[in-house]
Amino acid sequence: MTKKKILVLTLVAMVLVACNKTFVTSEQGPLPEHYARIVEGDSKEAFPIEIVITIHLGHNASDCDNSCIRTITSQTTHVNCQGAGNACPVVIKIGGRTTQQKTSQFDAVVDSLWEPTSEDVFEIPARSLVVLEAPEGYASYLNIPEQTLVRDSVTQQFVFRGLFFSDSVAYSND
Repeated sequence: MTKKKILVLTLVAMVLVACNKTFVTSEQGPLPEHYARIVEGDSKEAFPIEIVITIHLGHNASDCDNSCIRTITSQTTHVNCQGAGNACPVVIKIGGRTTQQKTSQFDAVVDSLWEPTSEDVFEIPARSLVVLEAPEGYASYLNIPEQTLVRDSVTQQFVFRGLFFSDSVAYSND
């Protein structure tokens, strides 16, 4: 076979292979402002589910006259990325134990000692998060009621209280 025929056959083979390749693109579009991803672990673990939540919260100090967060000492001040609003994206990994029943409430421990804040309190507004790529048996939304989280003096962690799953939005995310 001549070099020219080998070159042509090689080019044809390369074109055929390239045409058969599948390119994976994200057709999902932009992610929602508030969402959760769930990773199930071993049911024998202390926290058999791990949830990574992405929420937007907080506002500018000028929007609350610098006095919207009550500290442990009962003084009021402004702390960035806390409380009502959607100014800051915050990603938090939490661990919890739940039966996945839609009406069942559960608590979850923040899996990081210093996130989302180094303060001793964290104001979180009520949020309903779309559950992305939910494992079998989970509802469409993870709901977090409005609450003031207080850092545990021993573990230095926050605990979210009263979380629950539902098939519809429970909070308006204002």
